Amino acid sequence: MKRRGYKALSTTALIAIIVIIAIIIIGGVVYYITTQQQAPSKIKIGLFISNLGNPYFVALRDGAQAAVNELKNKGVDIEMEDFDAKDDPNLQTTQIETAVGQGFSALVVNPVHVEAIQPALQKAKDAGIPVITTDRDVADHTLRIVFIGTDNVAGAEQAAKMLIKALKESGKPTPWKVVILNGIPGTTAAEDRKKGFHNILDQYVANGTVTIVAEEVANFRRDEGLTKMESILAAQTVDAVIAANDEMALGAIQAIEGAGLTPGKDVIVVGYDAIPDAVQAIKDGKMYATIAQSPFLQGYWGVYAAYYHIAKNWSPSEDWIPTPTVVVTKANVDTFEQEVKSPKPLPGAPSG
Repeated sequence: MKRRGYKALSTTALIAIIVIIAIIIIGGVVYYITTQQQAPSKIKIGLFISNLGNPYFVALRDGAQAAVNELKNKGVDIEMEDFDAKDDPNLQTTQIETAVGQGFSALVVNPVHVEAIQPALQKAKDAGIPVITTDRDVADHTLRIVFIGTDNVAGAEQAAKMLIKALKESGKPTPWKVVILNGIPGTTAAEDRKKGFHNILDQYVANGTVTIVAEEVANFRRDEGLTKMESILAAQTVDAVIAANDEMALGAIQAIEGAGLTPGKDVIVVGYDAIPDAVQAIKDGKMYATIAQSPFLQGYWGVYAAYYHIAKNWSPSEDWIPTPTVVVTKANVDTFEQEVKSPKPLPGAPSG
């Protein structure tokens, strides 16, 4: 009797153990599926823009908002809040730190400065909040998941080549007197474009074809492009000006006209960004060329990169996802936008 009771007890205990193990396994599988395949109930993206007074960055914000709207339409519970730093690194630092304190799900950052905001990004990293940089990068790449933006060195080389092409077509005598207007020091966009300009123009300086009569910082601003160019024109003659963005180029055009000269004829102008006013200037013959970037895609892909990282634990295989550029001239001024202003899938991202 005792033996049979012992066997019965052993069978009962074994069944209990099996049930417990099954519950643990099932619970573990459910937890894994829940944590690995489902996004948080609410995703809140912070979009940090260097200056929303610049139409270029308005397009970047519009692209980010388009991605948020698409994800909402797919049933994702997501929202975005944008922040305008007004080109002030201290303000952007404060904005990022506030978002970290409020527990944002991810940050898409267009840095004001390559280094100044890094302590704030370190706080985001320490808090487990993923960061994507866009249009401009930061010096420490370990602070972000990926950079999404233009190859600005290559784009600036394209712009400089167009300037030389225009000067050759103009029949102006050499050495051609060229002005360079640079953007905000310490931003990757400004430094890379400056490098790209010199990669091409320095060859012509060396052989005596080009003389750089002035190189000034105009901080990506139209008003500073105007005042810097006014001072230059008051001191000497100029054949051409190349600017690291269209805002500065358009300011230079105002100065050229104010000096009684004809932009596009007396002084050739090449810009960068293809903002609406620059596109119109090309149509009017006042600007020879500009470089169209893809600010819409930079914002659009930035939001999708954040979403895929949060919802699907995705990280890109590359450190940098380049967005396309297009040289804009009179020949394609009415069609180039099709290449840079329409949504496209994020390269390398998971489906769905």
